[in-house]
Amino acid sequence: MNYNNQKLIDMLAAEFVLGTLRGLARDRFTRLMLTSTMAREATWKWEQHLNNLASSIEAVAPDQQVWEKISQRIDNNVVALNIQSRTSNDENNTFKEEVKKPKSRLLQAWSLAATVACIALAAIVWQSKTPLPISNFESSQLAVFKNEAKAPLWLVDVQDQNLIVKASASLETRTDKDYELWMILKGQDAPVSLGLLPKDGVKTLVRNSRFKAEDIALLAVSLEPLGGSPTGSPTEVLYTTDLVVL
Repeated sequence: MNYNNQKLIDMLAAEFVLGTLRGLARDRFTRLMLTSTMAREATWKWEQHLNNLASSIEAVAPDQQVWEKISQRIDNNVVALNIQSRTSNDENNTFKEEVKKPKSRLLQAWSLAATVACIALAAIVWQSKTPLPISNFESSQLAVFKNEAKAPLWLVDVQDQNLIVKASASLETRTDKDYELWMILKGQDAPVSLGLLPKDGVKTLVRNSRFKAEDIALLAVSLEPLGGSPTGSPTEVLYTTDLVVL
């Protein structure tokens, strides 16, 4: 594929921002943004264009019937999940009583989503080689790097002054190479190094002064010679991910 074709880059960038570019194609484009100024600029322009377009559209409140249908679907899903998780007669009786005194349906759905997120986070921490207190992960900004098999490799917890990085047991330990963390800022050409990643256990990196959620387009991990990149740029990009703001 000719990534020097401006029209092609614009099309890919538009799909990337819209979220319709998926799978391997999205992975390839995220890696391309690390090395291609053209790709980064196109992505930034589409983000600005679509953000301006979205802000110019007047918000319209859905009809009450629409809200009722959404609420009913959410409630039915929550009820089905709870029924599956309760096997004893006593628990079933308790559940029936709870249904008679329902809380907000939307609150139930959000609680379920939060529970799933907590379980996923706990699973990542549990897979690590060295135990880490959950209390260490209290910020509202997280990033998870995964391999091709979707196994977690690093969990990055963004705190006020530091980045706490936790290596997973799924990570392949290399004695001849180092892994380096990078951030791509919106509208900027060159990736910014955030430091070397741990190969096991936990490592604290000093948070770069330019590390701001609203300015970050992408986070990436590269494979480097021991000691880090000799050029100030990623040598071989392995993984990319987004910064998640909870």
